[in-house]
Amino acid sequence: MLRTVTVETGKLKGLIGKDPRVTVFRGVPYAKPPVGELRWKAPQPAEPWEGVRKCYEYAPIPMMRFHPGMDDAFYTKELNPTAAEYDMSEDCLYLNIFSPAETTEDNLPVFCYIHGGGLQDGYNYEVEFDGERLARRGVIVVMVAYRLGLFGFLAHPEITKETPEGEVISNFGLQDQSAAIHWIYRNIRAFGGDPSRITICGQSAGSSSVQAQLCSPMNKGLIAGAICQSSVSMTFGEEAGFGRYKSLREAEEQGVQFFKDAGVGSLAEARAMDARELEDRLIAVSPKGSMFGLSFGICVDGKLVTQSLGDSYYNADLPAVPMMVGHCQGEATGGMFARRSPTLQELKEFAEIYGDRKEEFLAVTGAKNDEDVKALYAGPMNRMIGGSIGFCELRSETAPVYYFVFDHDIPGDDAGSFHGSDLWFMFDSLANSWRPFEGKHYDLARQVASYWVNFVKCGNPNGDGTDYNGNPLPEWKAFRHDEKNAIRFLDAATPVVLQEDPVIEFRLDFGKKRFRK
Repeated sequence: MLRTVTVETGKLKGLIGKDPRVTVFRGVPYAKPPVGELRWKAPQPAEPWEGVRKCYEYAPIPMMRFHPGMDDAFYTKELNPTAAEYDMSEDCLYLNIFSPAETTEDNLPVFCYIHGGGLQDGYNYEVEFDGERLARRGVIVVMVAYRLGLFGFLAHPEITKETPEGEVISNFGLQDQSAAIHWIYRNIRAFGGDPSRITICGQSAGSSSVQAQLCSPMNKGLIAGAICQSSVSMTFGEEAGFGRYKSLREAEEQGVQFFKDAGVGSLAEARAMDARELEDRLIAVSPKGSMFGLSFGICVDGKLVTQSLGDSYYNADLPAVPMMVGHCQGEATGGMFARRSPTLQELKEFAEIYGDRKEEFLAVTGAKNDEDVKALYAGPMNRMIGGSIGFCELRSETAPVYYFVFDHDIPGDDAGSFHGSDLWFMFDSLANSWRPFEGKHYDLARQVASYWVNFVKCGNPNGDGTDYNGNPLPEWKAFRHDEKNAIRFLDAATPVVLQEDPVIEFRLDFGKKRFRK
């Protein structure tokens, strides 16, 4: 097996995995530590080293507002039961790589995973992430770390002023992800990988990141496929702000206001401050009760991010590579994404946005009372459900797209198919969980992980029609306008065909008229 490899900056030595047919490389540097004068600057190439670098330990988790694993919140028990013992640092630009290759000539496909957390939280070795379980199926798994929140997405006029002409302004976390993808492309052969078969995958904010990277001209020719879990940031043009990135000016204004509220006089002063002090000041000025506090996110910088996703999607301004998209049923109708359904009167007020098509929209919905409206917002007007189906309609015009819904039974409490529950199955990592999973769950995880790995291998989740153990997989057909195929992950993978939905068709038509050039 490949236990020692040579990359562009030196030699790396990995560890034998739990399965001796996999080598694990932890803490592989893909950029210089973004500290000191490199805080709020583009990622710089990693420094070369002498001798053999032992990649045995995970790197620190990125700086964030709160150290995960320090409370009794739902996700502490679920995803971060050991996180309290991890170091946290701005020095976080490292990869974890899991390779089953025997030689550098194996040319294995590459699964590049970008973690979620609202772009404010998370790290690339949470307990549900088991790269080894996927790698043993014949792919190289790369888990990406990147700067978050204040350190990853702050914009400010002083940052803009000091950025050399033609370089990316702000979006430092996205720049990190892109730098990692480029690093993988240049170096993955050393691990036995094929740089022409890099599939990027992410969940939640990782999904948003995947979409931004796929749409970016800076990654042209590097990405062979994409998987978006929970879910695609689809817009129909009538939702207030959804699917829209901030402009650089708006992001700069947010940065100026933060400095003012936090008592920071200048960029130089902010760079000289301790990272924890800055995070504490962020906490102090954040709105109370907000999930991510005062959050910093993606803006249109003009180079890495050239336009909002609606413009990209409706005008097919992204590579025509195969995609998988979907969500958990529970998060679509409850949990952290639950929204109060409008009343019938509020729906009528919302319909004003359609102008002279208002009555047409209301007729299409068929809503006659508040209960009808509630059902509408659990279906075609739902951000997850309607958004995913609408995206598939657009995407299927130019490239294969596969739609899924996780609607599985999750034991241990009444959380249902909550946000992130799919990760246990796609990483086939149920044994890492506290939950009392049973045989049927392990059977489903084997199917789900097989679909994901098949997609990475050949751009089609069906592969040769079997799972890792050679058992038949139910056929998962691509979504088409005239045959809206999907797969529901219940006790087992269950293919379904969705019915035509006139509400989604209406919304798509509205979006096309707004966005198409």
